[in-house]
Amino acid sequence: MALGDEVLRMERVGKRYPMGDTVVDALVDASFVLSEGEAVAILGPSGSGKSTLMHLLGFLDSPSSGEILFEGRPVAALTERQRARVRAEKIGFVFQAFNLLPRLTVRANVALPLAYLGHPPPDAEARVDRALALVGMSNRAHHKPGELSGGQRQRVAIARALVNEPRILLADEPTGNLDTKTAAAILELFQELNRQGRTIVVVTHSPEIAGHFRRQLHVLDGRVAEKGAAS
Repeated sequence: MALGDEVLRMERVGKRYPMGDTVVDALVDASFVLSEGEAVAILGPSGSGKSTLMHLLGFLDSPSSGEILFEGRPVAALTERQRARVRAEKIGFVFQAFNLLPRLTVRANVALPLAYLGHPPPDAEARVDRALALVGMSNRAHHKPGELSGGQRQRVAIARALVNEPRILLADEPTGNLDTKTAAAILELFQELNRQGRTIVVVTHSPEIAGHFRRQLHVLDGRVAEKGAAS
C-alpha cells in the first residue's frame, strides 16, 4: 500500500526523569517519521523506554529535549488545551485493560469520545454505527461489557478509539489480556484496518506480535532503532 503524508515526526527527542539523587534517561535522541497508512510495532522489554515513547506519541507527556511535530506543527507550540483537543480528535487509544465503563452499553462506551468533545458532531450516531461495524460488534451494541468475552471487549475498545476517525490509532499491549486465538483475531483486525488506510502503532514486548507489522521500531535502554519491515 502506498503511504501518504507525514503525520508525526520526532527529531532527537529525549526524556529524563529525576530519581532520587540521579537522573534517568528514559528516552535518548529518538528520531523517526510516521506517515499516513503505516503499520508500526514499537517493540521492547519492560523498562526499555517504550512506554515513555508511547506517552510522547500520544501527547500524554512532553519531551525533555528535541522536538515533536504533528501534521507539520511543533507540539510544543500548542497550549495544553490545544494539545488535549488534538489528542481527543486525532489520536485513538487502545489499552491492554480495555478501560470500558461497566454500567454503560457497548454503544454508549463507543460514543464517549464524541461526548468529550463538548459539541458532538451532527453525524455522531452514524460515526458510532460505522465504528461498531468496522470491528464486527454491531449486533452487540446494547450489551454491557460484563456480557462480552475478552476479545469482544477489546473490539469495543478499538471501536471507541476509532469513533473520532483519528489520524493515528495507538495501541498499548492490546493483546496482553487475551488468549492466543483471540489475540490473533485482534491482530488481524488491526491489519484489516491498516489495509483500509488507517495508521496503526502497536506497542508490545512480544517479538511474535511485532513480526505481524510492516515496520518495527526497537527500543532498548531508551534508544530507538529501526529494524526493517516484516515480509
